[in-house]
Amino acid sequence: MPQIIARATNTVRNKNIAMVVLCLVFLCWFAYDGFVSWPKQNDEKVAEILRRMDGPTPEIDPQHLQELQAWKTGGGWNAATSESRKQMDEIINGPPKLAEGWRSNLDLVMQRWIVLGLIGAVAGAIWWLIHCQHRRAIAEELFVSPARGANVPWDNIEIVDNTRWKSAGIVEITYVDANGIKKKAKFDDYETEREPLIQILDLIGEKALKAEFIPKEESHKEESPETGSEK
Repeated sequence: MPQIIARATNTVRNKNIAMVVLCLVFLCWFAYDGFVSWPKQNDEKVAEILRRMDGPTPEIDPQHLQELQAWKTGGGWNAATSESRKQMDEIINGPPKLAEGWRSNLDLVMQRWIVLGLIGAVAGAIWWLIHCQHRRAIAEELFVSPARGANVPWDNIEIVDNTRWKSAGIVEITYVDANGIKKKAKFDDYETEREPLIQILDLIGEKALKAEFIPKEESHKEESPETGSEK
């Protein structure tokens, strides 16, 4: 008997690729704001304030004016310490308020923490993409394999549950492993290619002679009442 393999579906692959791309887009967006755009905007606001105050009698506390000038000449936001950033928050936000739209130290810190979280999300999305691509179901002469590392001899299958096939495209089996432990596994036509999966399910019906089938009569090629497609 030739080996039958139902590989991971393109639908699941494309969905997971889209998730990876979406996470990457948000990562780049938040990283650009947190590390480039917002610090640059703050430095531009300091420069604008200094241009406004350039005159014989600037309308600002001389100490604050000195600190603004030191901020500009000292390299701006990225060169500043956390304490000097907090001090600049107080100077800009007043009273009097010197600029609108100033990004506070807390804003920047939160933005950068979000970036770290998004890095984790991207890593998780890539791991899940790889994990889903490893999904497959295999049927051979002596056994059926619903997942990697699970080779189930036909006579070890005790229950074949088809009750969710028409509504969700899922068939569950209960089997006994090599250690005598009862386990469950599923075959899902959303996760694996439908046509070879149907062949595997039909083969289960032929070879799992000791199994109880629920319901007793079930065709995997009947139309699904929800989707109208051949299952």
